Amino acid sequence: MRVAGDVARLKWLFSILLVCLPLTVHAERGTLWKVQRPYDNKASYLLGTIHSDDPAVTRLPARVEQVFSGAKSFTAELELDISTMLQAQLQTMLPADQRLQDMLGQQRYQQSVKLLVQHGVPEIMAMRMKPWAIAAQLSMPKPSSGLFLDLQLYQQAVDRGLPTYGLESIDEQLNTFERLTLAQQIAFLDDAIARHKDLPQTIERLIALYLQRDLDGMLAFSDSQLAMGNQSVNEVFKKDLIENRNRTMVLRMQPRLSEGDAFIAVGALHLPGKNGILNLLRQQGYQVEAVY
Repeated sequence: MRVAGDVARLKWLFSILLVCLPLTVHAERGTLWKVQRPYDNKASYLLGTIHSDDPAVTRLPARVEQVFSGAKSFTAELELDISTMLQAQLQTMLPADQRLQDMLGQQRYQQSVKLLVQHGVPEIMAMRMKPWAIAAQLSMPKPSSGLFLDLQLYQQAVDRGLPTYGLESIDEQLNTFERLTLAQQIAFLDDAIARHKDLPQTIERLIALYLQRDLDGMLAFSDSQLAMGNQSVNEVFKKDLIENRNRTMVLRMQPRLSEGDAFIAVGALHLPGKNGILNLLRQQGYQVEAVY
């Protein structure tokens, strides 16, 4: 099994940032944020990422590089090691006694497999994927290098010998998808197929807003995309994939923030909004300041 190929195919794990988000109440602009308690000199930094391998995204700005080079620990949404990646891949596959074709029907099945192959997924693997995993994969562009920003930062941290941490387990991150009924998974898949032709423009717009460091703009754009999707599925995603995860991530980053000099990277669209990480940190008494 080629590790690089597996990593590229697993980019869908981080498509969460493209899903629904709550409306914003703070004007948030910036991708790198300084976080510290008042009167405490132990500052840490929170980077909003976009889970893309586009060179425009993975090329770190000088200010971000400067802060990252001075960090004493690195934290991502997940520990991005090989065992996590392989575990994730296993969880996308159907049990041996289930057939994707029986679940989807012939026409939807053929369309799904065809699009997955275009994304670089081998047909033998595409035929065995769970419907929600296909939908997530088709919500992301075809990977190039597979070295998306979060993974790049993780690998650099490992090379530097930094302690690395994950805010979630892979089971926790995939649990929401696993709990979807078959009808909900198919609705999710139908949405992904219907929007697939417009995906390049969607991703291009999100990246443009990210490079402008416009979190509010990203949020508004995501809300507009959300409005076009299946509402029952998106309500589940809004609660479980965004709001509940934000609270969990804020809780679990506390030890790193207490240590100071931590560099924490999460999807940029987890940051803004009433229930976003920035506002949750403010509610806990942290000073949160955009530095880039």
